[in-house]
Amino acid sequence: MNATKPEPGAIRRILAFYLNGSFARFLLAGGVAAGVNFASRIALESKLGFVTAVLTAYAIGFVVAFFLNRYFVFPATGKPIRQEMAWFLVFNLIALPIVLVASVLLRDHVFRKLLPPGAAETVAHGCAILIPILFNFAAHQLVTFRPART
Repeated sequence: MNATKPEPGAIRRILAFYLNGSFARFLLAGGVAAGVNFASRIALESKLGFVTAVLTAYAIGFVVAFFLNRYFVFPATGKPIRQEMAWFLVFNLIALPIVLVASVLLRDHVFRKLLPPGAAETVAHGCAILIPILFNFAAHQLVTFRPART
């Protein structure tokens, strides 16, 4: 089997895409939103149960993430806020089942073997929130917050 090496220029373009101020601000905004998501899940879990709390917390984190990204990460696009929010929602809905399934799988098959139940849920959810970061940045940079064509 003869695997081809990636072109050096392609690697530089990918690194430049992610290793810049926008990605750093995206990580910071995402960290704040993830913290809100995470804290919301903990606050809601006793009343809603784990899965419903993860889903509800995801929605709360979504709203926080949208506004932080719109105002602090990406330059003004000239597009209506409804259009930006619709794309933001699409990409977050793509990530939602990944976060939910990863939360449950990590809880049930990894962390319950290592930690007490409450800690297992907390660590599993925290890890799962991190999974879609690279995909979401690319999607929001290239679609959601791409400047409108004039």
